[in-house]
Amino acid sequence: MSLYRSRHVAARFMPALFRIFVRLYVRPRVEGVEHIPHEGAFIIASNHASHADTAVIYTVLPREVRPRFVAAAAQDYFFRGGMMQFLSRILFNAIPIARDRRGGQDPLRHAARALREGYALLLFPEGTRSKTGEIGPFRSGVGRLIAEFPGTPVIPTYVGGTNRVMPKGKVLPRPYKVTVRFGEPLYLKAHPKLRATWQTAADEVREAIIQLSGTAPAHSIDTSFDQDT
Repeated sequence: MSLYRSRHVAARFMPALFRIFVRLYVRPRVEGVEHIPHEGAFIIASNHASHADTAVIYTVLPREVRPRFVAAAAQDYFFRGGMMQFLSRILFNAIPIARDRRGGQDPLRHAARALREGYALLLFPEGTRSKTGEIGPFRSGVGRLIAEFPGTPVIPTYVGGTNRVMPKGKVLPRPYKVTVRFGEPLYLKAHPKLRATWQTAADEVREAIIQLSGTAPAHSIDTSFDQDT
């Protein structure tokens, strides 16, 4: 599974160093990590409030999952070349996802290929960061992937506090404790040729994440000084 994994020498050590930084800087707490599959393709569907979301989610994933992790990132923002694209590939194994169909290409082609090859795909179905921290409407793309890959588990994921770490429009992060809640896997159905069913599935994922956002603190793990880096 080397299709998306960077072969640059920096990929051998930078992700581990970055995870240490994240744990020390924002002291992430994680709930529901037992819901993360340790094998096979699956989708991590999360709310999106900050560019820090990907870093925090990646950091708290089990060690067995991280080597096959890919993060869908906006093609028009993260894949314009330069340092942004380099770091996205090195740190998060990012793959481009187009926010529109300009150019006639399938915006989800890389995401579909990742699932086909057994990766764990991080997806932000809102398609953009929330300005208020509230969970916005979901686009139908996650529903389309559910239709194309029946039986693939979707892990609803809520990230809280990252809008304080790096609000939309800010570049430098600020220290603030964050929480990641993974919900039980969803096994949803949608029809490959019926777009309305894609949106219905996407809305079901959104509702599960909203429920996670309002859950009272349960058994949680402070990963800030986890030795598994």
